[in-house]
Amino acid sequence: MLDEKVMNYKNSLYSELAKIGKSLSSNKRLEIMDLLTQGPKTVEAIAVATGLSIANTSRHLQVLREGNLVKRTRDKNFVVYSLATASITNMFYQLRDVGEEQLSAIKQIQNSYNESEEVYTLTLAEAYDKMQQNNIELLDVRPQDEYEAGHVDQAINIPIDELESELDKVPTDKEIIVYCRGHLCAYTNMATRLLNDNGRRAFSLNESYYDWQRFLKTK
Repeated sequence: MLDEKVMNYKNSLYSELAKIGKSLSSNKRLEIMDLLTQGPKTVEAIAVATGLSIANTSRHLQVLREGNLVKRTRDKNFVVYSLATASITNMFYQLRDVGEEQLSAIKQIQNSYNESEEVYTLTLAEAYDKMQQNNIELLDVRPQDEYEAGHVDQAINIPIDELESELDKVPTDKEIIVYCRGHLCAYTNMATRLLNDNGRRAFSLNESYYDWQRFLKTK
């Protein structure tokens, strides 16, 4: 039988570890973490991207802070949040990968969306092979701040909400590979379909800059 000291020790440790689980137990907090893998963001920017009110966004961020998953700094009149460490970025992507492996509904949702958008999709390996050719344009449709925080070499940036008005910047004589925030982002397919509907030959790469970096380490 365990003595009281041992029980208290174990209970204290598991209670602390449970704070991580609590922080992750919300679809909106997971979405916020996904956004922050792309780079630091203000509360206001997170609210716009997630469709939450400022108040609700702040409450979710507070829970994430209690688990020490995010940190905040002040930039003049704005509070800026980021993931606390690189290991938390890795943890988020590991969680996503496990979810895709273990929850069949995730792949079903992704495949159904790909089919509904009627776009050509590429794997990382297929995109890499295509990029060895000279007749390829790589298009990053994330917001400019995310692009500046880190992007695939030679990618040009046209944010998704500017793409339709900036179509003249996308060449018609090259194949286009489009990427955004990764597996959980719908914008890659939207941008790809828009390009194909306007005379381009575009492919959807539903992978993030993080996924791309991880893939290159295997080459």
